[in-house]
Amino acid sequence: MPGRVVVQWDKEDCADMGLIKVDLLGLGMMSALQDALTIINTGADTPRVDLAQLPQNDPVVYHMLQTADTVGLFQVESRAQMATLPRLKPACFYDLVVQVAIIRPGPIVGQMVHPYLDRRAGREPVVYDHPLLEPVLKRTLGVPLFQEQLLRMAMVVAGFTGGQAEDLRRPWGSSAPRSA
Repeated sequence: MPGRVVVQWDKEDCADMGLIKVDLLGLGMMSALQDALTIINTGADTPRVDLAQLPQNDPVVYHMLQTADTVGLFQVESRAQMATLPRLKPACFYDLVVQVAIIRPGPIVGQMVHPYLDRRAGREPVVYDHPLLEPVLKRTLGVPLFQEQLLRMAMVVAGFTGGQAEDLRRPWGSSAPRSA
């Protein structure tokens, strides 16, 4: 675009300068998916596959996920994911979103995995540390799993602005110490 400048700076330097940071992920799995679609869709005797038309609640897929039959399945193929899948038993797309989110550094280090799984299985009651947190944490059973929830918590309970909440969240986003 005319007048647009793109730089490859460290994300923390961009934030300190007040610049917008955009991550462009070049995931190998996306290339593999594109290659597979090309191969499938160029076959003369095969029906065309359109990613936008794939069923979102295919019971065969969810059975595969629930039994951790996920070797080679992007985002849920690690040992940690495979160990958690039979416990969470994803049954819909949102469950899959939670499954991927829960095996991340934030929920693991914050010890949120077991409380979420126990609440989901009915072994622990759903509680909120403050009544104002219920709308923010209802879908995740009172357990913060997403960074966006931390921002909303700071805004709702402490009255922070979005910028203040982001300033609060930023140090939690990386365990690596920053140099001055």
